[in-house]
Order: sequence, then structure tokens, then C-alpha cells
Amino acid sequence: MPQRERPRRRRTRNSSVRAHRPGPTEIIVDAARIAEIAGHLAQQPLLAFDTEFLREKTYFPQLGLLQIADAEDTWLVDPLAVSKEDLQPLLDVLTSPDVLKVAHSAEQDQECLANLYGIVAAPLFDTSIGAALTGRGEQIGLAPLLRKTLKVDLPKGHTRTNWLQRPLPEAMAEYAAADVIYLVELAELLIEDLDSRGRTKWALELAAELGDSARFNGNGASPAAKIASSTRLSPREYAILVELAEWREQRVRKADIPRRWLAEDAALVQLARARPATPEDLAQFRGLGQRVRDYGAEKIIAAIQRGLEKPEEELVDPPRKAEPTQAEGAAAAVLKCLLNLLAQENDVPLRYLMPGDTPLLLLRGDFQSAEELRDSGLLGAGAWEMFGPQVLGILQGSRAVRIQGGQAILFTP
Repeated sequence: MPQRERPRRRRTRNSSVRAHRPGPTEIIVDAARIAEIAGHLAQQPLLAFDTEFLREKTYFPQLGLLQIADAEDTWLVDPLAVSKEDLQPLLDVLTSPDVLKVAHSAEQDQECLANLYGIVAAPLFDTSIGAALTGRGEQIGLAPLLRKTLKVDLPKGHTRTNWLQRPLPEAMAEYAAADVIYLVELAELLIEDLDSRGRTKWALELAAELGDSARFNGNGASPAAKIASSTRLSPREYAILVELAEWREQRVRKADIPRRWLAEDAALVQLARARPATPEDLAQFRGLGQRVRDYGAEKIIAAIQRGLEKPEEELVDPPRKAEPTQAEGAAAAVLKCLLNLLAQENDVPLRYLMPGDTPLLLLRGDFQSAEELRDSGLLGAGAWEMFGPQVLGILQGSRAVRIQGGQAILFTP
């Protein structure tokens, strides 16, 4: 994503905090007002958004409220009172390349927008990512982050609330508004810090991954991969698991119920291993509801059969966490220690520097040049640009660790 021009409005610490003390907030219930607000927001450099939804008894999130704010004002949009057509002007702003959208831990908000309206907010700046890349905490919640940066406290007490009830009590409206009131100022502060560290482009790239439509397309391969990573399956068993997961995804999406209500993950693994051939065989499996056994047995058997019939040459190894051999164990532990030190010294969570399996894969890579390490793809684009040479130095022995003043320190021998 290209580097965006930063907002020009001069920020005075806590100025907007004073202006944005929670109070009565407008709840939008008509198309004309939405169009008016969207026209205003389209002219702003940044806007903040958040969602309130329920999901305990459904597959898809049930959106109860959409919160929007700019540097001065806040609006609550009632999605139960307006249609998608009514919302279209606002949806157009949420996808406009000319307005930077701000949210905190935005993945579920993006999923709401994707499932209900077929869009994701972009370009996106996620304040959770911004906080992590500026040393303010990994996966820090919005309340502690605002307390740390802007010295404000969010209202409490409505984290488990029925956001579909109407009329919406004023206290709930104020609680919801507080989630976006401070986000624009918070984003400006974090972007300023990221700019000084040369990490703004990295933060935007990481946030853009939250808008990847593959996260929300309902394909059974993604749940199957997640299930397989925590267990051991043969390639054939994994092929069956993918078919079973696809069957489950189709059924739960159609019925709009949680996955576990239809079939638990453990039950799918058992089915992939045991490969029952008749509906009668399914009665012994736990984790399958009676309705599945009564009405879904034939579909399950058919899914298992598709996995069994998949050609041998098309089978793939299931994803699983890389494990070091006995000989690699000590070296992998030392390498991870050095990489952890590199991450700590630069105020970056190790998971943003590299995924969990990467240290072992780096150990096995035997990289002889910076180009080889870059082309391996083990480090993300942002991580490579910031830390590639240092990681290569660690691998080639030109960076080492010593104990000084009771602390482990990386140094060049």
C-alpha cells in the first residue's frame, strides 16, 4: 500500500479529549441524514469506526450498532432501522481510498461489514497494531491504551449487552460512542510516533491483512487447517477433514448457527480418522447433535467418501507446527532467544517480526545472503525492511549476546 499523506490538523495533547467527553450522541435512523453525514466524512482525512454486535447463538454476527467519528463529532447509526441502500453513501466512504479509516482490533468489525454489506473498510489503520509497533503493548485493549496515551477512562458495564434491543438506553449509547470518540486523536498520536520510527507503512500493511476477503469467505479449508495444526493427521485424513469442514461451513451458514452447535472440531477429527461408512456408524460419535444424525448422516458419509476418493497425487500434508529434531533443539532455543532480544530492543512483538515457526525455518534455511533471506518470505515485507540485515547477522554469527548489568544485550563481536 502506498504511503499516505498524514493529516495536517495540528494536534494539541488532550484538546479533543476535552471536546469529546461522552454525552448525548445522535442515533441515525434515516437515509437523508446518513447521506449528509457521509458527504461530510468524505472530506475528512481520517474517520474512526466501530461495531457492536451479538454472535452467541448465530454463525454470522448480528450487527446492532455502527459507530462513526471524525476529529470533532460522533454518530451512531442504527442498522436495524435502515437498509443497505440507505447505508450505501456511508459504505462508499468506508471504502474510499481518500479517507483513512481507524479502528481498534478491527478483524471482527471487518467481518461484520463483509458479511452484512459485502465490503471491508480500507485503507485501514488499526490502533492495536499501531500500539504494538510503538512499544505500547501487544494486543492491548482500547481502555488501557487510552488510559496510557490520552489519560482518559472509558465507561464500563456494557461489554455483555443485547445491542439489538430497542429503544437503546442512553447509557449504552454513551458506552458505544466512547469506543470511537477518542480514536482519531489516538491514531494521530500513534502515526506520529510510527512516522518517527519509520514504521507507518508497516502498520498499514499489517492492518490491510485484516481486510483480506479470504478470512470471511466461509471456505472449509481454513477451519480444517486450523484444526489440523493442533493434531496429527495423515494426508488422507486431512483430505477427509477438509470435506467435513466444508460440509459444516455450508450447513451452519445456511442455518446461521455456531459451528459447535452442529459438530465440534474434535468430532470432525474423529470422523476423519474412523471413516464411518453408514449412517448407523455415526451414533457412536460424541459432538454430533441428534438432528445431524437424523437428517445429516448421508451428507457426512458423502463428505467422507469424497475425501477417500481424492487422487493420491492431489493429497497434501496437513499444516502442522514445525518441531525441531533433537539435534536442532539447542540451536533453535538460542536463535529464538536472540530474535526475542532483537524484538524487545526495537519495541516490536516477536509475532510481528516473524510467525511462530519462523525461527526453526530460519535455522534450517542456511541463508548465505540478504537476497536469499528476503526471497524466502519468512519475514514479512515490513519486518524485512526494518530488521532483515540484523536477522541475517544473527544467523551468520555477526551478532551475539552478552550479559551486562543482569540483562541480556545483543552486540556485534
